[in-house]
Amino acid sequence: RVHSSTKRSATPRTMPPKRASSKETQAEKHYREAIDEVAEEYVCPITAELPIDPVTAEDGRCYERCAIEEWFARQPQPQLKSPVTNEPMGKRLLPAVQVRNTLKRLVESGAISGSKADAWKKAMAEEAELAVLRQRAEGGDAKAMTELAFRYRNGKHGLKKDATQAFLWMKRAADLKENEGLCACANFYLSGEGVERSNSRGIAMLATAAALGSEYACGVLGRANQEGCYGFDKNPQ
Repeated sequence: RVHSSTKRSATPRTMPPKRASSKETQAEKHYREAIDEVAEEYVCPITAELPIDPVTAEDGRCYERCAIEEWFARQPQPQLKSPVTNEPMGKRLLPAVQVRNTLKRLVESGAISGSKADAWKKAMAEEAELAVLRQRAEGGDAKAMTELAFRYRNGKHGLKKDATQAFLWMKRAADLKENEGLCACANFYLSGEGVERSNSRGIAMLATAAALGSEYACGVLGRANQEGCYGFDKNPQ
């Protein structure tokens, strides 16, 4: 007797994904370790962060420019010493352009990641924002001048503290009758911060700001009159 046979449809077998060989995994591990070692070589010894404006000092180390300049400013002259080796060194600094470009490529490609890379990206964004702000200020924007002055005064957002620069930018804003600039510049004159102290100039600027509607200026003038300071006779009435 002849039996009919039934053909079964062949079901393709799903192959499990290939596991990365131990050799490949080891190579990736060595690559990551090598990149981390490179990153550590670029870390500023003072800030412990990747530098935005890297410079090479006479001790052969790479530093954030503002950090090593502040270090020099705190050292007794003329015996400057390296913050790493504690050996005598000079003040000459050379821009490390290749280091900056290398860091940019490594961070943006993701080869360097983590908190140091995040801090570097944030600092680079602040630098770009500062460049735009400075361009606006130099173009005659009084509010940008005032903002730039505050950044110099506070030493934040990519700038180190510089009372003289803060005053100069605030004075430019005040000359354009920008109210906040007038009040802040008056305070610089009254306190002697970044400029020679002058009560008369400070009060004159506050008077101008008050005439332009500044409640802050009116308040300071009122207190000065009440307490008898900044050259006013004491008048509590």
